[in-house]
Amino acid sequence: MIRAFLLKNLLNASRKNKKRLKFFADVGIFLIIAALISSGISIYFENKLSKYKSELVKLELQEFKIQEWLTDAPSRNLNFKIGKFTFDTIETNDAFNISKKRFYYYLLTWYPFTIRYAIEDMEKIQNEELKNKYQLKRIKEENEEALEFIYDVYEKFPPNEDEYLEASEIEEIEEVLKKVEFTQIENYLNMLEYNTLQINLFFQEYNNIVDQRKEELRNDILRITDVSTNAILYAFIFQLVIFSVVQIFELRELS
Repeated sequence: MIRAFLLKNLLNASRKNKKRLKFFADVGIFLIIAALISSGISIYFENKLSKYKSELVKLELQEFKIQEWLTDAPSRNLNFKIGKFTFDTIETNDAFNISKKRFYYYLLTWYPFTIRYAIEDMEKIQNEELKNKYQLKRIKEENEEALEFIYDVYEKFPPNEDEYLEASEIEEIEEVLKKVEFTQIENYLNMLEYNTLQINLFFQEYNNIVDQRKEELRNDILRITDVSTNAILYAFIFQLVIFSVVQIFELRELS
């Protein structure tokens, strides 16, 4: 009822009051339109920022895995070299009852499982060019071939239910390995050592790609933030100019 009374008084008001009413109505419409346009601009740029930030977070998470392999791959090769050096120091020591074949066979068994885990992580990376460059398919095939060789030899070993070997079991293992060419074990070791190096180089290069993309995303986020702020400001100024021009013409007509 009060609202109806106010509207009635406004409609019956003087010409001067009507001008004021129209002016305030136009200002209200201007502010509403400005708010809507600002909201639209903000939503548009926020969606872009959200996509970039989401990609940046994913790359940060990927980098944890990359750093892990930048450590694990060379560590596996280092352990292999340390193992070879260790055998060279004990080879002539009668206190150690182990042949070169058996020692190197044990060194070989560590490689394929490490490489298999690396392959799984490499396959998840969406970069076919990098996979082709470092011959991921070949690494996978050669790793399975080495693993098959390891299992073929291991199946001939005497069954052992605990981690400790009896002297008779060691002799049986040595007899099995006598039928295996040492060069075969050595060739697989050299092959897997090389493939592990390739895995390390793969993750090194991919790490550089990720770092570059992260830098691009950070720059894009800063740029879009600035553009968003400027766009809202320019849109408001433009609307204000249009509103002012319209008001000037209307005031001229009324006068």
